[in-house]
Amino acid sequence: MTDTEELREIYNPDGSELRTLQLKMLDILSTVAAICDRHNIPYWISGGTLLGAMRHGGFIPWDDDIDIELLLPDYKRLLKILPGELPDDLYLQTPKEKSYRLLFSKVRDRHSIVHSEEEDMAGYKEKGVFIDIFPEERSYRWMKNIVDFFYGRAFRRLKRGRPFHSLKYFYEYTVSLLLYPIGGVLKYTARGLCAITKPDNILHSYGIGNSTNHNAAYMFPVSKVFFEGKEFSAPKEPDTYLKKQYGDYTLIPPKEKRASHFLKVEYL
Repeated sequence: MTDTEELREIYNPDGSELRTLQLKMLDILSTVAAICDRHNIPYWISGGTLLGAMRHGGFIPWDDDIDIELLLPDYKRLLKILPGELPDDLYLQTPKEKSYRLLFSKVRDRHSIVHSEEEDMAGYKEKGVFIDIFPEERSYRWMKNIVDFFYGRAFRRLKRGRPFHSLKYFYEYTVSLLLYPIGGVLKYTARGLCAITKPDNILHSYGIGNSTNHNAAYMFPVSKVFFEGKEFSAPKEPDTYLKKQYGDYTLIPPKEKRASHFLKVEYL
């Protein structure tokens, strides 16, 4: 029995709650990836999803997350296409949605409910199992850090609302009313500068928070890898990508470092 098979017996054996959740996420990923391929929209699986593909041939056995990324123009194009092409049991959630506090999107299952402090507090309707879809941009780490300080933090606090919930919330909401427009100006200024200087660094879009500073040379054009027996797009050099992000990603971490979010899910 391989290390991966032993770990799956411990964390996500067939029929377990975690495996059921993983397979639901895999179905969502397959649907979104097929739409991207049909419209020639480049995407790539990223982070722990890519690590799992390369080290385990699928999910990291204790993981409950799927991430894909696209360059910002492709991301915007995909968001226009998805509402008309997703099946009825899936729903596109974007930062435009009221009380949704993130600056990236999700595709959610309509026939489940994820229970967490964040989800339970939110006022939006669809709270099902999801995959994350991140927009990426060419930028500089120092520039992104400045914009994120103003733009991302203010966006999340304003979308949270409830300024009269507590004195702390009132203070944060009031300050964010001032910081958010400054952040918006900084964001567009940064994009203008990057359009001229054309950096090779690929980072999460402004406001999302920090991500590993990857290089376009080993990101594009995208390649293909197998994940749970299915083929998906990946960075051009997955090994280089993962070493930059995780170091020696082939090593199985000790038990105490096998972080699992393991979402609590109610299926309808």
